[in-house]
Amino acid sequence: MEVKVEGAKAQGTYQAPGGPPNDIRGTIDGLKWTFTYTESSAEGEGSFTLAKDGLSFAGEWREKGTEQWQPWAGRRPAAEARDFSGVWQTTFGLMRLMQKDDAVTGCYSYSGQSEISGKVKDGVLQYTYTETTGDKGGGEFKLGEDGATFAGTWKTTDGQQGGASEGTRVKPIAGRTWLVVLEAHWESSLQQPEYSYGDMLRQFFTRVPGVAVRHRYFDGKEDFAKWCAELPYLNEPAVFYVSSHGTQAGITVGKEVLSGEFIGSQLRHAPEVKLVHLGACLTMSGSTPGTLRKASGLNAPVSGFTKIADWAGSAVIDFSYLDLVLSRKMPPAEAVRQIQKSVSFAGENEIPGCAIKPAGLKIVE
Repeated sequence: MEVKVEGAKAQGTYQAPGGPPNDIRGTIDGLKWTFTYTESSAEGEGSFTLAKDGLSFAGEWREKGTEQWQPWAGRRPAAEARDFSGVWQTTFGLMRLMQKDDAVTGCYSYSGQSEISGKVKDGVLQYTYTETTGDKGGGEFKLGEDGATFAGTWKTTDGQQGGASEGTRVKPIAGRTWLVVLEAHWESSLQQPEYSYGDMLRQFFTRVPGVAVRHRYFDGKEDFAKWCAELPYLNEPAVFYVSSHGTQAGITVGKEVLSGEFIGSQLRHAPEVKLVHLGACLTMSGSTPGTLRKASGLNAPVSGFTKIADWAGSAVIDFSYLDLVLSRKMPPAEAVRQIQKSVSFAGENEIPGCAIKPAGLKIVE
């Protein structure tokens, strides 16, 4: 696809390999482009939302006369050569860098989740770092001409240690989507049999081509943070699902409350998380989703329940909702609307004669 932007208008062409060019044009409002397209035997409409880094877009389209929306996403082919954004295999383990204009932030896996930040000038990143051990220092990375490697040097703040460093860009796997399920243990005594919501999700969604499922347990903030520390190094779009009890104040596990601010802070270096679903009662009825999104700094929507959800009812809702997102590639907000239409107890209002109480499925974007 090639596009030219003039003011609030954009137009261009797109084509399949070997195929004729097709016309696409429309208007831009902020980061959203609402367009119409014309092909030799069809025409339709859609919209794209540009990522904040300007390197990719996600959206949807539908042919004229149809109701069903289809996903449409894209990434600039020259994006790798322009900046440091992405996942790198480096001298000090996996590293996630996020660049906006000339500012870079990120983390790397050496000694836990160490922090890195700096600024780019003429393809060279001047950075400082702080490791979980308390060690601090700085250095520089020079981006290779192909955008696929960097090389540089580092030294500690006191200058006592230092050396060379290098990195190789980790390529995303085309067509892969992650479903990461973090689940609290439900059992509180030996008298209770073991059961797991995440096991059901794993077995159900493993069948979907291209979906990689990871299911892990957490027993408190420390466990939760440990697993979240690996999210930045997922190089493809991810759905992050948290399964536990909940209140308006956030996710509950044992005597601990994982607030929206805490959960969001664990996601601040994980730009590939495209949806956070809180599989817990009441968490969408307060400020949790808003504080989660603010603390993460991401543009990912947050979904979940405003009411005390029935176990079986929430299973029907969640499996259907996630299937629309993961199998049919439906945007989360549209998937929520579809479930609210299809499942009577997914909404806010009680249905006369319905044995299952309303769950209040909600999404915040």
